[in-house]
Amino acid sequence: MSANSLPHGSEDVLALPAGQIPDTISALVRKREFSSLVCRIHREIRSPDPALRAKGTEALQRLGFPE
Repeated sequence: MSANSLPHGSEDVLALPAGQIPDTISALVRKREFSSLVCRIHREIRSPDPALRAKGTEALQRLGFPE
């Protein structure tokens, strides 16, 4: 993910520095892309792959969603 691009999945969210998360969420909401990101992460959480599920869960927590 480049410095100016927005996250598209768990890996991108987890790669964000913590200080950039609030501004990134705001940008995603402005562009009406936040819901799509959360849907992609939810698909990862429903994966049969435990590692992918763990990344998805961690990404949602990083975005401020409770466990």
